[in-house]
Amino acid sequence: LHLGGLGTNARLFWDRVPPEVQPFDAENLLVFGTGLLVGTPAPGCNRTVVSAISPQTRLFGFSMMGGFWAPELKHAGYDKVIVRGKSPKLVYIWIKDGQVEIRDASHLWGKTTKKTEEIVREELGEPRAELTMIGPGGENMVQYACVMNGLKDAAGRSGMGAVMGSKKLKAIVVTGDL
Repeated sequence: LHLGGLGTNARLFWDRVPPEVQPFDAENLLVFGTGLLVGTPAPGCNRTVVSAISPQTRLFGFSMMGGFWAPELKHAGYDKVIVRGKSPKLVYIWIKDGQVEIRDASHLWGKTTKKTEEIVREELGEPRAELTMIGPGGENMVQYACVMNGLKDAAGRSGMGAVMGSKKLKAIVVTGDL
């Protein structure tokens, strides 16, 4: 009944997020969704949809970004990443071939997205890992902060980077060969 990244993200919010939830509440979901054709040869389909209660509108918000993070997530065995709650310290999520790990990211505080990508790839020994991440704007919950995919693709609408920062989530790193 609900196809694609945006449709399924919206349904998750309808079912799981009460209307009184505010953007920076722990109960707000932060959902990274992929569409049906992500990771296939179909042209123009490798999009990531990022959804949350927006700090700009206080309503369901979403933003989309291109790049290779979504197909890499599919190749790692997942269609979505759903984040609920808040970490007490800065962390990143590492997804590799169906395995998920939450790692300390305190050493990444204040780093730009370019520097974050360099440090994490070296730390993991994964030069082809794909990252979706926030920079200092997201960490400080600037209401129009972006979520970046690599260095040039951004989910730049609705303040999704601020929500990611409120959850103390610096990045989601994926690599997959499934």
